[in-house]
Amino acid sequence: MFLSDAEREKIRDAEIFKDEIRKVLLPPPPAESTWSKFFAHQATLLVLGFMLTTLVGSWFTYFWKQRDWKNQQSYLTQQRALDKKYALIDSTFKEVSLTLAAGEDVLATYYTENWASGEIDEHRANWLKTSRNWRVASKVLAQNLAVNFRDPQIRELFKDIVAHRKDLGNIIWNLPRSDPKVRSDECVLEKVREANSRSNHILDLLHDCGTRMRAEAKVPPVE
Repeated sequence: MFLSDAEREKIRDAEIFKDEIRKVLLPPPPAESTWSKFFAHQATLLVLGFMLTTLVGSWFTYFWKQRDWKNQQSYLTQQRALDKKYALIDSTFKEVSLTLAAGEDVLATYYTENWASGEIDEHRANWLKTSRNWRVASKVLAQNLAVNFRDPQIRELFKDIVAHRKDLGNIIWNLPRSDPKVRSDECVLEKVREANSRSNHILDLLHDCGTRMRAEAKVPPVE
């Protein structure tokens, strides 16, 4: 069955009317903005991804470099502190050993009469020289040990070393110097033995002090 021209015209009018109604009831979606189109573009996304990756990578690189630098500074600070401890250990043993050796040389001249007066004078002169050096060195060491070592026993042991070294010096200073008969007197020899005993005690104190210093500085003990 064929539609007449009038019927076709009515159908077209109806379709046009329906389209008008759709436009009113269902407005067209808003057009995309320029920025939306820009950010939606694949090349833009690739550029943005590269930039973000670069920024994040740079930040991580900076972070790790800063962390590594701080670790290095911390290590260097600890190493400098250990170096000071090592140097103080060496200085303490050196200074105490020097003054004790000079005292032992003087005391050795009292056990036999085979010493020439020149040798006796030489040993006593060396003793006086090391005694002057010890008075200065002991004060410097006491301060440095207090600053660089935490263990309070180290300071106390060194204080005992200084006190006993002072007593040792007084004994040696009051020993007779010239007359062989007086030098070999039993009372004098008793004082010499007392001085030797005190010198050995100082060595024991030095050993204990050194053990504590090595423990704090983690230095292997001397065999």
